[in-house]
Amino acid sequence: MKAMKRKSTWKKLAALLLFTFFFFKIFGQAIILNGDSVNANKIHGVDRYHQILRYNEPIMYLAFPVLKPILDRSVPLMEGEGKDGYWAEGHFGHRFVAFKGKYYNTPFAQRLRVTFDVSILTRLTRDNSNPLLPYNNKFGLGIDFLLSSLRSLDSGKGCMIWLTTQLHHYSNGQADSFFIDAPEKRNNYKSGDFSANYWRAIINISSNTHRKNLYMGGIGFQEELDLEGPLSSSRQLKNYYGDGRVLLFFHWVKQSKLTIETVSRGFTKGTKIKRQVRRHVGLRTELDYLVGDLSEFPHNEKFRLGWHTYFTYLPSVSNQIGLMVHTSLGRDYLNMRFDDVVFLGSVGLYITFD
Repeated sequence: MKAMKRKSTWKKLAALLLFTFFFFKIFGQAIILNGDSVNANKIHGVDRYHQILRYNEPIMYLAFPVLKPILDRSVPLMEGEGKDGYWAEGHFGHRFVAFKGKYYNTPFAQRLRVTFDVSILTRLTRDNSNPLLPYNNKFGLGIDFLLSSLRSLDSGKGCMIWLTTQLHHYSNGQADSFFIDAPEKRNNYKSGDFSANYWRAIINISSNTHRKNLYMGGIGFQEELDLEGPLSSSRQLKNYYGDGRVLLFFHWVKQSKLTIETVSRGFTKGTKIKRQVRRHVGLRTELDYLVGDLSEFPHNEKFRLGWHTYFTYLPSVSNQIGLMVHTSLGRDYLNMRFDDVVFLGSVGLYITFD
């Protein structure tokens, strides 16, 4: 009896799978699935808005980095800190969507996106046993709210303006002393306890998505916060790390299409077919300027200005891996190493979610 029931269950599952396959085989060309709605092959203005938001996601990569100090270090790098250089630097960063407005929502909801933000970054050293350095761990909430007209989005004209606000906790998961035991003041790069919190607000502006060249930019402000309990900030950061920073970014993306004649390798050998290849080329520059009391920073020059530039390339936008070149100048952005002023250049893989 049990065997007969199992056979009946398998038959039902097989029938369900066949029905699902033929349903999408027959009707899949007539409809598209748009999030949690079914929409008849139409791109709405709110879809263009969310496409622009995706272009401004954190850049993910796995790259080979080279670091050169701008200032002589008060204490040379030790074993396990990267004294022999680095094999790799990796960054995973994504804003996971908790809610985003759809074309059928109210005008207020269409303007809104709520996210849970995650960013993890580390480096692999060339030192003995090749240890990983303590991670940048950032997580928190984000809100994007469209300020420009919904009507202009539907027409595909004009520009988009939106506000981004975020509240993040930033730590490295270590529990040792903040400074090393040495006559000269220097942060503990291997296991020092780094913990901080911040909120930021950025006004963003972008050209519309129907153009081949997209231009995006933004200006904002970030302020450090001292939260209570397990999210409290390290007390050593006061007058040393910075109370906040002015943020500025510019992002250019070229949406190119290339038609290529090629030879089919299917059943009709020798037949020439045309295919369209869409490549991604992007250039992103980020600047931040530290504000507040930096009297504890042990240099006459406080090096308030930091700079990043990313060049990204995807040979096909249907792929998820391409190439990246990254340069950075200013304080090291790896948690405890903010007292080390460096130039960094890296080349590697650019990774994106489809």
